[in-house]
Amino acid sequence: MFDGADVAIVGCFGGMAAELVQWFAIRHSLHRKLPGWARSPAYWIVTVLMAVAGGALVYVYHISGTRMTPILALNVGASAPLLLG
Repeated sequence: MFDGADVAIVGCFGGMAAELVQWFAIRHSLHRKLPGWARSPAYWIVTVLMAVAGGALVYVYHISGTRMTPILALNVGASAPLLLG
């Protein structure tokens, strides 16, 4: 069964998907030099917090009674960082 912990974890993966989109956009320039922001601890802390926000949003939907399927949890999780950003 797809329960609270599962939906939150899948939501976090959705949140990380938004970060993947950014890295995909700069993939051709990565062979030259890693961007300065990519070495910043603050950047990575915010990135992790955005992924957690995706999981939290999915969990709130779940405890509010919304029936979450894995694909819906992934989509809602991905929307959180994009909405907050």
